[in-house]
Amino acid sequence: MKLRAWRRPLAALGVLLLGSLLTAIALGGSSGGTLDPDSASADGGRALAALLQDHGVAVVPVRTTADAASAVQTASGGATLMITDPGLLSPGQLDTLAAASAARLVVVQPDSLSMRRLAGDAAGLWRAQDGQNRLLDPQCPDPDALAAGNADIGDGDTFTDTAVPGCYRLPGEGYALVTLTGSGSADTVLVGSRTLFRNDRLADHGNAALALRLLGKHPTVVWYLPDSADPAAAPEDHKSFTAVLPAGWRWGALTLVLAIALLALWQARRLGPVVVERMPVAVRAAETVEGRARLYERGRVTDRAAAALREATRARLAGRLGLPRTAAADDVASAIAARGGRPASETLAVLAGLVPADDAALVGLASALDRLEAEVGRL
Repeated sequence: MKLRAWRRPLAALGVLLLGSLLTAIALGGSSGGTLDPDSASADGGRALAALLQDHGVAVVPVRTTADAASAVQTASGGATLMITDPGLLSPGQLDTLAAASAARLVVVQPDSLSMRRLAGDAAGLWRAQDGQNRLLDPQCPDPDALAAGNADIGDGDTFTDTAVPGCYRLPGEGYALVTLTGSGSADTVLVGSRTLFRNDRLADHGNAALALRLLGKHPTVVWYLPDSADPAAAPEDHKSFTAVLPAGWRWGALTLVLAIALLALWQARRLGPVVVERMPVAVRAAETVEGRARLYERGRVTDRAAAALREATRARLAGRLGLPRTAAADDVASAIAARGGRPASETLAVLAGLVPADDAALVGLASALDRLEAEVGRL
């Protein structure tokens, strides 16, 4: 019975688990963060990663600062380090990436802190835009920008007062793309918008050409998506909870536990065998019945006495006839008649008839109920 009662909940749980599994299989790897190279969602970067690989550029996704620096150092032929969300990085992480000696550093929508740490004073100022899509022309002599043509790059940030002129200028606001050349062949590219790297916008205008030229200069692209779970993301002065506690807190906690244990042992009662206690008074069932009968007699409540007798008889008859003990008198009378007993009307008159007017009538009703039970017992 218990297993039968749990069948439906277990079946519903199984259907939910199966549905979740099928959904995970169908959508596995199709969603992720913004500009995630493994994400096929609208704001993902899988299309650009596949395009780079088709052109012979290896894409290495990383999620920690240490992995990004290590991948740049071990890449053969130079590597382009792309940081998709530099605003999530701490000063220590930014300094580590700046010292990674990447052949090209592409920083997407940097904030003021990341610009100062990654590009120094040459980065100038930046200004956040209203987020409206703007198609801009290069308006600069940069060969990569000229080859790509117009691009959706004017909906993010702009850079002003830079050491060198940039490209894709918004009148009166600044450049959406700035390339800063460092020592040797290394350079830093500041991109004010993520739009041209997205899956849903890569095929528009010159977005794909510009993205390929920005990231495809070297054989390897280290695609860094900052993650809050990165151990290096914690501030340098961050201390754990246990580190700020007094030196002797462990011994204090152990002493408290021992004191509580000793107190519990002291206050606990010893459990012995079960003690059988004799009842002070034994009352026979017959005496209980007689006492209740005398109360009915004294109160002259023949109606309640008759109802109690009929109710008890009806419940016993229902049990003998295979009916629920709560079956109505009509159902009991019909069942007796169906088994060849007295007619249903006569049985119903005994079980639910007139209320006895006096004690003699009550005694007669009790005798009639006894005879009815005897007759049913012989059926």
